[in-house]
Amino acid sequence: MVLKRVFKKPTRLSLFGATLLAFFEAINSSGFSDNIATSTGLVSQESIPDGKEKIMLPEGADFEIWGNLQIGALDYAIVASLVYTLVALWVHRPIENQFGVKKSRKLIAIKSIRSIRIGILALLVAFLSTANKLGKFADFSNNVLGKTAETGNSGSFGRHDGSWQFQEFEWGLLDFAELSILFALSIYFVLKGLEVDKAILNPIPDNRNFIERIWGGIREAERDQRSDIEGGAIKANESFTNLVKMLGAAASMNVAASSLDEGNVKVAFNKWKNLTHRKGKQNKDWLSLSESLDQAGNFLDEEE
Repeated sequence: MVLKRVFKKPTRLSLFGATLLAFFEAINSSGFSDNIATSTGLVSQESIPDGKEKIMLPEGADFEIWGNLQIGALDYAIVASLVYTLVALWVHRPIENQFGVKKSRKLIAIKSIRSIRIGILALLVAFLSTANKLGKFADFSNNVLGKTAETGNSGSFGRHDGSWQFQEFEWGLLDFAELSILFALSIYFVLKGLEVDKAILNPIPDNRNFIERIWGGIREAERDQRSDIEGGAIKANESFTNLVKMLGAAASMNVAASSLDEGNVKVAFNKWKNLTHRKGKQNKDWLSLSESLDQAGNFLDEEE
């Protein structure tokens, strides 16, 4: 695909940088750059010219970076970078064989998307209400209108004396109750919309012996190959590998018995040690074979 050659696949670092650029552009375009710079102590209020609220590319001989709230070259560069990243994400989206890939089970799944949406909406309202009570809406309106805190708006925005306006705000018991209810509703609906797969937390134990697991793995491989050929082949290969290892342990046991019959005690002892010692190469396979042979012919009691 030609577009994949033109647009490089985004990396984690580039996506992180694009996220930071997006946040910076949102803050800078809203005129909050000077507020953040002065509140964090990066620059002093005297070093910012009057009426300059936005970071721009350096202009003039004095390399002044503060400018008016208007679109500049820096905005075009940031938007172009974000558009490039967005197109690259779309070009390199993972769509190949999306219906043939078997989805893995997730510990937490969505049970009700409606409840999730209500919870997110309640959380958004709670954040907006908190920001309004803290006077952030008034600061935003002053930045947009080019007013100061003394001549502009202050307090919270709401319906006061029959009209919508800003008014001085003081925290009260009802305000804390309002925010508590909103955050509680958000948590309640989000938890209601999610479900935990208890089967993953408490998996059913596999009581099959080693041979039964091998045959079960082969049947699962045959079933999975109908939708995922590669995944089924991997399971089949794993099952046959386990079968060969177990047969190898049985062959080593036969060699040990034959060597003992022929009087070659040393070879018989080495083979037997390789099978029975906990550090032996075939110890695990021998234990699996022994367990399977011990359970041969034993059936679970079933209630009639």
